[in-house]
Amino acid sequence: MLSTLATDPLHSSRRPLIRVTVAALLMCAAIAIGVLSWFRNDASVLIVTSQPSGAEVVLNFRPTDILTNAYFCSLPADSFAISVRLDGYRPVPSEQWLRLNAGDTSRVTFIMAPVNRGDDHIVARADGLPYKWSWKRVRINSEPPGAEIIIDDVNTGLITPATVVFERGLHHLQANWPNRAKSFKNVLIDAQTTQPNVTFRPATYLQPEK
Repeated sequence: MLSTLATDPLHSSRRPLIRVTVAALLMCAAIAIGVLSWFRNDASVLIVTSQPSGAEVVLNFRPTDILTNAYFCSLPADSFAISVRLDGYRPVPSEQWLRLNAGDTSRVTFIMAPVNRGDDHIVARADGLPYKWSWKRVRINSEPPGAEIIIDDVNTGLITPATVVFERGLHHLQANWPNRAKSFKNVLIDAQTTQPNVTFRPATYLQPEK
């Protein structure tokens, strides 16, 4: 019986079909996992602000070369040590620890206290290599400044000027001024190209109140 099965042409012809079926099932499983991970938002958003702005953000003791006020989109869910540094100032508090959960938006704020003669100048420890972001850094300005920034229909709470770290892809930006003037822009982030800074100008003219 064993020798019959081994030489059975019908049994031999089934082997390629079985291999193709198994490969197709594995491919379907991989596609399903990919689709589920795409629908599941595992990324988190971090907003770092300082008063005054213009301080460099330091994450996990690594300089980022990104200045406040800063918006980091699509960061991995993880624990971060966050601080900022600016010549002539010391951050209060000196650093903040934060756990970023998947899908959450978290904000930290630092007060930059001027350093007077005789004061201890507490500088954020930055002993790691700078982050090599896979995203693009974009400086968002407006004329006049002071416009509220909306990114992908999410109110960031940031006011121009601000620095945003974008994930690759198409993003919709909106600026809202206190006088209800608005401006809109689309930004395409591509790893192969350099994204210039963005400057908003009011697209709606409101007649001054008499």
